[in-house]
Amino acid sequence: MHEAEEVQHGASVTISRVAPRAVLLDLLMATMDSIATWSAAAGGRERGLAWRDAVTARMIDAGRYVDYDGLVARAAATLALPPNARLELRQAWSAMQPWPDAQALEGLGIPYAFVTNCSSELAAVAVERSGLRPKFTLSAEEAGWFKPRREAYALAVERLGLAATQVQFVAGAAYDAIGASNAGLSTTLVARRPLLEPLPEEVRVVGSLTEALEGMERGPA
Repeated sequence: MHEAEEVQHGASVTISRVAPRAVLLDLLMATMDSIATWSAAAGGRERGLAWRDAVTARMIDAGRYVDYDGLVARAAATLALPPNARLELRQAWSAMQPWPDAQALEGLGIPYAFVTNCSSELAAVAVERSGLRPKFTLSAEEAGWFKPRREAYALAVERLGLAATQVQFVAGAAYDAIGASNAGLSTTLVARRPLLEPLPEEVRVVGSLTEALEGMERGPA
């Protein structure tokens, strides 16, 4: 265990946290700059985020996995995006870049893996673009569930061979942080976008992946 100091109601409080034995991360927001990908495909950041959010809302409503491309197409139609938007998204996906702070994962001394709400095909493309070497990548298609369903997180924890209390989850979106926390995982949110909804008190909010991984075991130099 290690101690950390937090400020609560103006006073410093020393709390204890269990050092994680593995880290699960959201792939498409916490690790990869998918915001730029959706924005490029939609012709602007505002429309790109609206499209991405519309797909996310459909995933949350569905719960169980349904065809990801179909969700993308229906959301594009609802937003009256150009007919070639889906093709543009595919092309932009193949050029997706990791956030600059994703390099913090390279020196991690404990296993890490990705959990992502997309098809297995698109997950593989994003991981390849990341240049990182996760223990595994669990797509929603493979899991059979979309986050924030508890089953998606539970399957990832099971694959690590650990208990939920031994795993840290790093989210890149509020709904994902809430889902992971509800699934019993110690959760940190890297705020890639302004927060528009309240989070559970136990969710830690940071500004970078580097900060999210601070204090975790590091590998040999």
